Amino acid sequence: MARERAGDGSALRPVRGWQALWRGVFGTEHAGARWDVEVDYLDWDEKVHLYRDGVQERVQRGTSSFTLDDGARLEVAWSLLGLRRVHLVRPDGTAAQLVPAPGTAERWRADLDRDRPTLSRRLAAASWAVLTLALLVQVPQLLELGARVTGWYDFTAPVTLPASLNTPLSVAALLAGLERALRLRYHWLLD
Repeated sequence: MARERAGDGSALRPVRGWQALWRGVFGTEHAGARWDVEVDYLDWDEKVHLYRDGVQERVQRGTSSFTLDDGARLEVAWSLLGLRRVHLVRPDGTAAQLVPAPGTAERWRADLDRDRPTLSRRLAAASWAVLTLALLVQVPQLLELGARVTGWYDFTAPVTLPASLNTPLSVAALLAGLERALRLRYHWLLD
């Protein structure tokens, strides 16, 4: 579990404009209070700020679990491109995902899923396909590069793409991973 320290009592600011690119805020109502979790995706320390009724109460780093007064926990787990989990786990063991705050990129993605479900499903399928293709093509190429550089083993990739195709595939894989992160979808192999 992450080491916890007291918050500074600052107020939770709404996410505005370009902040959606690097700030995530998720919240829920529980036990008569409003609980919000704020993260800065560009923070190398991976600080997770917990707010109670809009006032910063506690801070942890990395994968975090904040225990609330009634024994419930707010759990936050990071992935490479965002969060893989941000849930309220009640004392009875049931869990519910926190809701992304207005103005966040995660909220935009959730609203797209609600308002345009067909487009959302197509985007999700395309993300999965791109990540799978990148995994199948680029991992063997990396293994081949490792073999050439270190000389520790002998390996030749079955498919080697030229840079003119490899670079766009890498960019597409990054965007696909970002799309999955915005939906809080995580798979150990793809992400």
